[in-house]
Amino acid sequence: MGLRQLARQMADEIFVIDLGGDNLGARPEENIFDIQIPVAIVLLIRSGYSDITAPAIACYRRITGTRADKLSALQQMNIAEQDWAIAPSGWLDPFVPTAGGIDWESYPALSDLLPWQQPGCIHARTWPVSPSQSTLKKRWSMLVSASDPQSRAEWFSTAKTGRNIKTKVRNLPRISDLTARSKPEEIVRYGYRSFDRQFTFDDPRLAKTESPSLWASASPSQIFMVTSMTFRLGTGPAATLSTAVPDYHYYNGRGGKDVIPLYRDADGSENIDPRLLEGLTAMYREAAPAISDVTAQSVFSYVYGILAGADYSERFSEELETPGPRIPFTRDPGLFDQVARHGEYLIWLHTYGERSFDEKSKRFRVPSEIWWRKEPKRVPGDTSDYAYSATNKQLIVGDGLLCGVPPEAWEFAVSGMQIIKKWLGYRTLRGSGRAASTGNPLDQIRPKDWEAEWSVELKQLVYVLAESVKMREAGRELLDSILAGSLISANEMPAPTQEMRTPPPVRFSSGREML
Repeated sequence: MGLRQLARQMADEIFVIDLGGDNLGARPEENIFDIQIPVAIVLLIRSGYSDITAPAIACYRRITGTRADKLSALQQMNIAEQDWAIAPSGWLDPFVPTAGGIDWESYPALSDLLPWQQPGCIHARTWPVSPSQSTLKKRWSMLVSASDPQSRAEWFSTAKTGRNIKTKVRNLPRISDLTARSKPEEIVRYGYRSFDRQFTFDDPRLAKTESPSLWASASPSQIFMVTSMTFRLGTGPAATLSTAVPDYHYYNGRGGKDVIPLYRDADGSENIDPRLLEGLTAMYREAAPAISDVTAQSVFSYVYGILAGADYSERFSEELETPGPRIPFTRDPGLFDQVARHGEYLIWLHTYGERSFDEKSKRFRVPSEIWWRKEPKRVPGDTSDYAYSATNKQLIVGDGLLCGVPPEAWEFAVSGMQIIKKWLGYRTLRGSGRAASTGNPLDQIRPKDWEAEWSVELKQLVYVLAESVKMREAGRELLDSILAGSLISANEMPAPTQEMRTPPPVRFSSGREML
């Protein structure tokens, strides 16, 4: 946002030529380069001394088609003769026009309701993350047993930028100074991908971008909502949850400033403007005087119920061409309560029963309809070592067979990422993603035996996804009711302060670095 403001100050005119080419999301398109991420050309034009008190207008044009079509259009382009769409003119607004029109613009932005968002953790190396705790211990043991500094640096996987084995991180010893007897830091849960709880070391020396404020805010009550704030949303839930610190690519294998905590710190300071809660409470009490106070938890639940518990992504697909979710906010206190309770159940479900705002919440238990006819003994070799039969509702996992897997659970995807297939891919001998192709000997230390807790977790995952699909119809009806009724517009809500948008100060009493 600061860069956009600077550009609007220093330029007289801004032109954005959007060439698309996003091949990581749910709607792939041919790119002008042999890369996966979309491409744009931004021209900042300054004619003389700019008036820094007035923001420059940003003009936008989208070019679609094949690579040849796009290059041809660029060759023939004359800026003065093009038809340009005009982007919003606020100092911090994106340089793209808002899709969806006035109604969409009137919905409060998610970034205003829950103002602190930031990227997840980036390791820039794959070996410190695994679904197996014992595997992480073996990798650590091999790393510290390397007496040759060059081998240790190579195994550590030193990036061109960021920390290396000689980097001093607060009061922790340098990786280069460790001995074969050096114990690892605590192994903790880590949100690696949506619905996939893995493990990592609670060790800032191993991360490239640690996101220390997220680690400092983690607690038995914390919930991290993750969505796509910078890329277009595809079909499926528009947000997912993690009780552990999420990875940068958590949502669907690609990342941005997408992690939205419920609390700003481990003490429970809420990531929501108190003035917003007071205003909503006063507004709802005009219609229902006996209504309870609107809380940060109820707003969080309302938002999650809409994003993850309805057909939000499909219904607003055109509007979401402009990245950044917006939330239709009902003026009806009874409807707000219904949607919040819908979201509360999803929060309980998507955190595997670890978080709940409902004291009467039932115990998290997988129904008997999902059962192992034969639990796996060996780890599947690769993705070809498992198969699904929709007719029989059976999932073959190596030498194991899981029964009662409904097709809707198998097909469940988060913006193009098929959840069960992705989950299984990380639990193969070959591995998935970069870990499958790296030559790093630490990455090649992988589990050879199927772990008993994976059998439990896979059953839980199938249940969670199947139950989520069942909840969507109720969510669609609730969203219909919201859109058919009176809404609270964005300009009726207080704008969050810059302090609330800023990551909270980090104070660690142990070895984790303050940044």
